[in-house]
Amino acid sequence: MPNEPVPLVGVTGGIGSGKTAACRCFGELGRTILFADDIARDLADRDPKVREEIRREFGPQVFTPEGNLSRDALARIVFGSAGRLRALNAIMHPRVIAAVEKVRRSPPSSPYIIVEAALVYESGLDAALNAVIVLRASEETRIRRVMQRDGMDRQQVIARVHAQMNPDRAARRADFVVHNDGSVEELRERVMFLDRLLVLHVAGPRKS
Repeated sequence: MPNEPVPLVGVTGGIGSGKTAACRCFGELGRTILFADDIARDLADRDPKVREEIRREFGPQVFTPEGNLSRDALARIVFGSAGRLRALNAIMHPRVIAAVEKVRRSPPSSPYIIVEAALVYESGLDAALNAVIVLRASEETRIRRVMQRDGMDRQQVIARVHAQMNPDRAARRADFVVHNDGSVEELRERVMFLDRLLVLHVAGPRKS
């Protein structure tokens, strides 16, 4: 009998909430991690159909003279217009979801697979997930983290924070909510607890 699809667990939250740090903690436990942004980046760099759709939608100015996608140029367009952002998401999201589905049907090396994605609900990815974890932190903590991490000014970070789904709305839809205003060690302890719950109640006994 072929392997059953491996359960998928989404990790999401607003910019600066600690999604990547939480995923590193899951990785330390030996869990398989997929990063939606990395999948999208690979598609935009390597898939001719994706590249052509981006060129047709946003114009040649989002590519360098060497033919590489200029993510800075694309970001300036999409973060200034909700409609343009939806257009980009319509190109990328179905393909990212398809790539995730392909991985989950491979022979499992983990009782579940973590999928890190900022837009779990906005993209419709949640429909393919067995559970969703939402990371939360105060807005001030998030702003400070992103300013330190990315060298952005305060107003740039605030604009990105407010462009994303309201944290309360995301938390209401989540299966698990992790508050992450503290230290990495506190986050690690919460992830270890979540891992035990996921192995027992989401992965469970699986046929092979």
